[in-house]
Amino acid sequence: MANTDVTLGGASTELLTIQERTNGFTHKFEIDHTDIDEGTGTDDTVTVTLGSLPTNFVVTKCFLYIKEAFDYSGDEAGTLTVQVGTDGDPNNFAAAASLITTGTPVAAGTVVGAASGVIPTAAGSAGESGDALEALFSNSAAGSPSLLNVGKLVILMEIGEDLL
Repeated sequence: MANTDVTLGGASTELLTIQERTNGFTHKFEIDHTDIDEGTGTDDTVTVTLGSLPTNFVVTKCFLYIKEAFDYSGDEAGTLTVQVGTDGDPNNFAAAASLITTGTPVAAGTVVGAASGVIPTAAGSAGESGDALEALFSNSAAGSPSLLNVGKLVILMEIGEDLL
């Protein structure tokens, strides 16, 4: 198993406007399959750095939405999951959620993980010093991240800063 580290480009990271924040989210990240099509091994992972959490941060929501279904370029029976957290706790904000299950893509328009966006654990959801914000994609059973040929995930988060 190998891990590939990728940093999400600025065009895929967005601080939401005041009008967009009415639904309770402050940040939006879009991850395309081309951002994670690294690694050729069956059990490879791809860690996408979304950005840095500020000092005195509080994360209160993390919502995962499949904008375009993920799939492999062949008849692969692999499984692809995503979790969102920090470099020290990769699933602190969103526990592992399936994007592909045994070769079957989860449909576009599906919310994966906690439908309400509620953080699964309070521990680590606030900190006085900044931390790396990451999405960890894990592939297993068959296929590899390099075989992804379609898919887009939207991550919406509520991140407060200078609150502690």
